[in-house]
Amino acid sequence: MDKNALISVLVIAGVVLALGMNFFDRTLPDTGKTVSANGIATLKTMPDQASVNVRIDVLQPTAEAAKNKNAEITDKVEKALKDIVEAKDIQTEYFNIYEEFDWTDGTQKSKGWRASHTLRIISRDFDNIGKIVDAAVNSGATGIDYINFEISDAKKAELKKQVLEMASKDAREKAEAIAAGLNAEIGDIVSVTTSDYDYMPIPIYRAEAGIALDKAVTEISPRELEVTANVQATFELE
Repeated sequence: MDKNALISVLVIAGVVLALGMNFFDRTLPDTGKTVSANGIATLKTMPDQASVNVRIDVLQPTAEAAKNKNAEITDKVEKALKDIVEAKDIQTEYFNIYEEFDWTDGTQKSKGWRASHTLRIISRDFDNIGKIVDAAVNSGATGIDYINFEISDAKKAELKKQVLEMASKDAREKAEAIAAGLNAEIGDIVSVTTSDYDYMPIPIYRAEAGIALDKAVTEISPRELEVTANVQATFELE
């Protein structure tokens, strides 16, 4: 092999080697040593409000008639409820108008138009729940879908801070314990993720559960709710 050919081969080999090194540098980074821990926290609290879902359903020959009839009943229900709760605590949860059909011998036949309106009524006085139910039903509401014990937005904001702080501390303490078992210490935080906080309202009554409404209302007794948070934290390991 002549001198020029040898130089060309060496240059090509050097380029290939450099590309190979860059490839491995990109695919096999040095991430360092880390330790991850999952922090969990739970707070128990008493509910500070209840919500009552009131349903107003009407079936009429036309969509316009259904809308108007539903509005008429809803107006009566809201007027009755305003004697018990503030107007701001009566909220529209759902509203829909649709045509209903019957199927007979494979033939579709219109039953008319249904207007369905659901109101959510919030009460901070649990003694008013029975009054809300009676006022709604006596004013023409079709029924009560559910009654829940809940936490107000203001209380939720306060509890959210507390339980997330507790879960974060739990994650750090677990990471420190893991590091101690490895004769190491934790350093700076690398990353933090959270599933945030959550809680489940306690149902006093559910229409689909087959519970007698009058019995549910007379046996109202507030119970503790659980608020939980989950925080995943990764720390440098020193």
